[in-house]
Amino acid sequence: MELTPAESKVVELLKQRQVAPYAELARQLDVSPKTVQRALRKAGAYASVNRNSAYVTLKTVPRFDRHGLWAQGELRFSRHGNLSRTIRTLVEQSPEGCTMEELRQWLGTRVHNHLSLLLRRGEIRRFSLGRTAVYSSADPARRQQQEASRQPPPAEAPGPPAEDWPGLPPGMEAMDLIRLLLVMLQKPAASPASLAKSLQAQGLAIPADRVRQVMAFYGLKKTTP
Repeated sequence: MELTPAESKVVELLKQRQVAPYAELARQLDVSPKTVQRALRKAGAYASVNRNSAYVTLKTVPRFDRHGLWAQGELRFSRHGNLSRTIRTLVEQSPEGCTMEELRQWLGTRVHNHLSLLLRRGEIRRFSLGRTAVYSSADPARRQQQEASRQPPPAEAPGPPAEDWPGLPPGMEAMDLIRLLLVMLQKPAASPASLAKSLQAQGLAIPADRVRQVMAFYGLKKTTP
C-alpha cells in the first residue's frame, strides 16, 4: 500500500529512531495518532509487549532470539504478536513449560492476569512442581512431555561402601601401585626382592621393603608354581 507524504514522514522518523512511542511520533511530526497507526500498519511494525504496548518498531529492526523475543533496553518485542498470544506461544513451545517468574523475566512485565485468562479459556494448562505452578500446553500429550521434563532425574544407585576399598598404601602413588601389581601378575612366584629388581629395570625405584608393605596392606602372597 502506498504511503501518503505524512505517513512516509512517520516511517522515516521511526527508521532513524528504531524504537519510539506512538504518541511521540505523532507529536514530533504534528500528525494525528491515526495517521501514525495507518503508516505503521502499511509499513509493518511491532508494538512492545510490555509498557502497555506504547512503543513501536519497524518489522525490519528486531533480531529475535530463540524465544522469538527482542529486547531493547527494558522494552520487549515479540514476533508472536501481542502479550497474550506471546505467552501462549512460549508456554506451548517450551520443552518443559513455563513458570510465571520465567515468563515475567523474558517479557519484562507482569503476566498473572493474562495467564489467568488463558487458563479460563482453556488455551493453556498448569501443573504443580512442589509449591511452583508450571504452565503447560493444553494438548494432553504435549503437557505430559513437559511435565516429565520438569521431574528430577532418578537417583543413581549407591556405589560400594567406602570401607570395601582400603585405598592406597601410605606414601604410594596410584600409577606406581598399578605397575607393581602388573609385575606381580606377570611373576606371581617372585619374591619381593625380585619384584623390586624387575621394577628397577623398568625405571621405577620401589625397594623390596615397600613391596612387602604393599603385599601386607592388601593381604597378598606370592604363589608357588
